[in-house]
Amino acid sequence: MKVRNILTTVFICIGLSSFSQQIINGFAMPESVTSDGKRFFVSNQGQDVFSKDGDGFISEISEDGKQIELKFLPLKGVLNAPKGMTVVNNILYVADLDRVIGFNINTRKTVFEITIPEAKVLNDICRLENGFIAVTETVSGNIYKINTKNKSFEIIGNIPTANGINYNEKTKQLVVCTNGKNYGEGSVYIKTGNEDFKELPNIANGFFDGIEWIDDNHLLISDWVTFPVKDFGKLWIYNLSEQISQAYFTGESIADIYYNPTTQKIYMPQMFHNKVIIAGKNEITATAQTKHNVLYNYGIIDAFIGGLYKGSLPIKDLKLKGDFGIGAPDMLNGELTMLNGKAYQTKATGETVVLDNDHKTSFSTVTFFRADTVFYVNNATEQKDLLEIIANRLTNKNAMYAIKITGDFSNVRTRAFPPVKEEPFPVLSTILDRQQFFDIQNTAGTLVGYHLPEYLNGIQMSGFHLHFLSANTKQGGHVLGFKGQNLKIEIAELKSFELEAPTTKDFQNFQFRKKHNEDLERVEQGK
Repeated sequence: MKVRNILTTVFICIGLSSFSQQIINGFAMPESVTSDGKRFFVSNQGQDVFSKDGDGFISEISEDGKQIELKFLPLKGVLNAPKGMTVVNNILYVADLDRVIGFNINTRKTVFEITIPEAKVLNDICRLENGFIAVTETVSGNIYKINTKNKSFEIIGNIPTANGINYNEKTKQLVVCTNGKNYGEGSVYIKTGNEDFKELPNIANGFFDGIEWIDDNHLLISDWVTFPVKDFGKLWIYNLSEQISQAYFTGESIADIYYNPTTQKIYMPQMFHNKVIIAGKNEITATAQTKHNVLYNYGIIDAFIGGLYKGSLPIKDLKLKGDFGIGAPDMLNGELTMLNGKAYQTKATGETVVLDNDHKTSFSTVTFFRADTVFYVNNATEQKDLLEIIANRLTNKNAMYAIKITGDFSNVRTRAFPPVKEEPFPVLSTILDRQQFFDIQNTAGTLVGYHLPEYLNGIQMSGFHLHFLSANTKQGGHVLGFKGQNLKIEIAELKSFELEAPTTKDFQNFQFRKKHNEDLERVEQGK
């Protein structure tokens, strides 16, 4: 067998660090990479990823990034749009629309085939135990358990838009990730033994594709973020014991990944670029930081408090700029808080809900949050005293800072405005009597916000600006005061600022006045 080396080495320098990625070109809509630990395979869907057109195939590559044989399988017969794969006892099982096919990787013969008549897009596949495999069907959300010995199947779960799937034989845990409604509201789920699937908390919604076990406590998840694709995607590492997640930025359209636990390398099919990227986990986590801690500001606060309350930026687009921040819902209807990539609206009724991706914001400030300073205050502390402590930690008084405070709060006083209805809309400082106030008692939660310098005043509001979200996400709002204890304070110094002004006619015709800026303090303090 002739080995053709088509390895391209790309050097990426970020700051003082550099690393090499191995990039293998020449595929046809690659969807998945898998391995038995020795041999590595890539599924190619061909021109149409949903059509029974017979142009799909499986490639074999080497561990170090060489293409061994582009069309390794099938030797006979056809594949249509092969997606997820797994290797069990030298048999490569492949999900192909409405059927699962097994190939002996040594003889290259077809040794298994089962059709699931109701299936339209069988997607990812994983090994279970005792001759069973599991496969997801994305259109129905069904999760099938297949007996490879007698070629029977049963439904063991249903999660809408189910895509990636993986099983940990040691912990008896099955994990599934989803595309989500509107290709971007997906989640990650886990079941242990015979339990039902449960959604994992503290990870932003996404357009999730592949999911791998790094070890018994950590998951690796690929995320297109949205569809149609933007110019980037993400890899997530999720810590199961601490229930926290961390995102790392990648190129767009990274599909069903494979993680090699021996070498700690990640194999990433970049579907729309017909390539497979191979990079070390430590290289990814050390360098994929360029989008973190950039302050993105949509709108001008002087225009907002001057009456520009109509939303014009969809939440879906806001999430492409950050996973942490504060803002205003459409038509001044409450307060907006973004935490862990989810946008929440606290209404004037006190109800707090998750905002749909189609909801539009009129003014928001977000960042992809990553703390560079962390400290703790355990004693019961009032707002004034805590903010003074934090201010003394801010070494650059003219820098921008994102601030996250998590802990137990004996009380938090918040407010929210009711929606405006009739134009012309009033200036915000003239309707302070419409505010609704909430005294939240004895709850865990998170303060989300910023400390911004004076030179941004008018575009933004200088000083501290905080919103609150309770741990159960049922309460929140703009913060007017609080007292808390057992507090974890996380601070991120923001390195750059991106301002996007609305393109609406209302904004284009808005008359800025000095008085709007003078009203900021009254609005912030709620009086």
